[in-house]
Amino acid sequence: MAVTITNSPQDWTTASNPVVFEFSSTETAQDSFSFMIELQVNGAVHSYHQVFPESANFGKFDCSAILRTIVFSELVSDGSLDTSYTNAIATYRVRVIDKYGTPPVEIDAGTESAILTITNGSLRHSDWVDFDSSLYDFNLSQTSLFLTFFPRTSQYFCGLDESMFVGSIMSQGLVSQLDVRLYDITDTLIVSSLGNSLLAAQLLLTDVSPSTIVANTTVTDVNFSTCYYYLVDVNRASAGTEQFKIYVDTECSQYTSRRLHWLNKLGVWDSYSFTKYSEESTSVNTFDYQKNQGVWSSTNSFDYGFVNGSSFSGTKTASDTMTVNTDWIKEEKHNWLMRSLLESPSVYLEITQGVFEPVRVSTKKYTLKQKIKEGLIQEELTLSRTYSYTSQLS
Repeated sequence: MAVTITNSPQDWTTASNPVVFEFSSTETAQDSFSFMIELQVNGAVHSYHQVFPESANFGKFDCSAILRTIVFSELVSDGSLDTSYTNAIATYRVRVIDKYGTPPVEIDAGTESAILTITNGSLRHSDWVDFDSSLYDFNLSQTSLFLTFFPRTSQYFCGLDESMFVGSIMSQGLVSQLDVRLYDITDTLIVSSLGNSLLAAQLLLTDVSPSTIVANTTVTDVNFSTCYYYLVDVNRASAGTEQFKIYVDTECSQYTSRRLHWLNKLGVWDSYSFTKYSEESTSVNTFDYQKNQGVWSSTNSFDYGFVNGSSFSGTKTASDTMTVNTDWIKEEKHNWLMRSLLESPSVYLEITQGVFEPVRVSTKKYTLKQKIKEGLIQEELTLSRTYSYTSQLS
């Protein structure tokens, strides 16, 4: 066959990075030659594209601009233990066809790629170049990673009344299960709940909040009352994810904890609680108008009394902001937090357990700090609340 697909994306790749197919043909010397690309998404033809050879008889096609508009990641707020995250992935393939002649026509059925999968992720260039999707797919790796860049050498905290989510890939889309193990401060096992059935899904979002675990497994509130940390993993047969260690945040504090959840670079949700001093403020805008001084009275005299006035507020609007502060944290956790959170397009503030409000992170700059200079690091961020207030008319 004249067309050969010489290079394809990985079986799983992030939609907002280049998703490039490379191909060649033995017919590029023909008159008016071009490659016709048929892009199929989720099993149906999406669009057709024409590209031309770029290097000798080789050409390429990047479909990321199309695919990134198809996938999205919603925050799950209904307390479900597991969610098949179908909106955050899509399958795709291309068919490459020779087209040439006078007038140019498609010569044959062309060559079709394998069916591949994209996720709603976006990696920095250095991470994308080195990205190996098989490390996250426990159909291919006996101990795969959850979908987060959180530094595994740091402690991940979640309060008893706070939410936390983990994402896992199983490309075969078979039924898996959740294992939970609770330990006390002496590393003694308190209780385990193994084999909790999960949905069959290629991309699975699991709510591993303490309250959700209690509601959906044999673990009880009493078990969590003495828990120092717990381990969670998703598995099937002889393969599964890493055991992710979550410390229970039971520290008493004079400050209100502010927990944020944000879309991470791998297309699921990371979380962090800002446990130090936070402060809320409001900016008020006034829309004024002027009118003539005084009014005509009922006796037809012009009254300049104080009650009449001449400058008024027609209406007012108010927008709220909040400053939050981290605890004193180490370099790796700080740098993960700043890069992941500030570069995320979707951030939520957890108002109470399972109740989330969208916010915007107004802080626009961060520095990757080093412990050799900073030691432990504390960071302040400013959040803009997305709901504004408009007063009644005066």
